[in-house]
Parts: sequence; structure tokens; C-alpha cells
Amino acid sequence: AAGLVPVTRAGDAWTLRAARPPETRPVDATRAELARMVGLPDGAICDEPLWVSTGVEQLVLPVASAELVRAARPVPDLLARWGFSTTRDEAMAYLWAADGPTWTVRFFFTSNGAVLEDPATGSACANLGGWHLARGRAPMSATLRQGDAVGRPSRLGLRVDADGGIFVTGAVIELGRGTIDLG
Repeated sequence: AAGLVPVTRAGDAWTLRAARPPETRPVDATRAELARMVGLPDGAICDEPLWVSTGVEQLVLPVASAELVRAARPVPDLLARWGFSTTRDEAMAYLWAADGPTWTVRFFFTSNGAVLEDPATGSACANLGGWHLARGRAPMSATLRQGDAVGRPSRLGLRVDADGGIFVTGAVIELGRGTIDLG
């Protein structure tokens, strides 16, 4: 479990601080195998891929360009082979490419054998911050562009401070409200 996640509000924006420092582990597949897994050419994975967890483990794949991120078309069998987390019951891949201050990202996951795409993945955004910490690339900040390919554009802010704090910011649209009685 991720643990307690501190959340603060400033106007319409909500910011969470990652629940815990990132844990990383190496990926068993080659960069070329991972590129083929997401339907891209062999040279598309341009830096070290890592499994990262700041609360939820996900596969973080650095991609050479925003155009390649947009072109990704995961291959279900290969995603099931190389993208399956040891801590979750689904295969997944979080692709990202830096393109100035706004980066292009996509998050693919499996459900009942189908590959789906999430339009806004705060946990993966936090894990991208963890990837940057693991690679010695902090402090940093970026705006992440996600969801365009599924017709649900979103923008998330990512900031990693010099002390290793990872912060994810986004606006939230309320769709419902309620309470849960756990007792």
C-alpha cells in the first residue's frame, strides 16, 4: 500500500507529495525488447528503463521523442511478458519524452487481456519523479501532457526538489461526492 499521501490545495489545483521515497529495480528486458513491446523501433528507448515505486510500482520507459510516445501501440502479448509488475495483477508501461517544459507521457495497462490507456496517472507521474531521483536528475520540474490519444487531455505538474520530495499537481473536476463507512 502507498500509505498516507499528503494533499494540499491552492485554488483549483491540488498537489500531492509522494507517499514514500522511490524504490527502483532493474528491468529484465532489453531496451529493444521494451521498444517492440510498445510498438516502437529498436532505438526508441533512449535511457535506462526502471521499475519505480513511490507507492505503486510501475515500469517507467524514457522514449527518444514526443512523436514516438504518440506513435506507441502496445503489443498485448509483449506487454504481458515484459511489463508485468511483481507487485500488481496487471502489466503496464509509462512512456515519457521530454520536449522543453512540457513533456508527453502515456500510461498503458492491461485489464482482462485488453490493453487500455489511462488519461491522467498521478501515481506514474510521481514515479517519473522517482526515476529522475534515481538517475541523479533532481531538482527538476515539468508539465506532463497525457490523455490526448484517448480524447481526455490532461495536464499534471511534476516537481522534484533538492531534498528528494516528489510533488504532483493537477486540477480536479468533481464528478460525485459521498462517504464510506468502514465500521
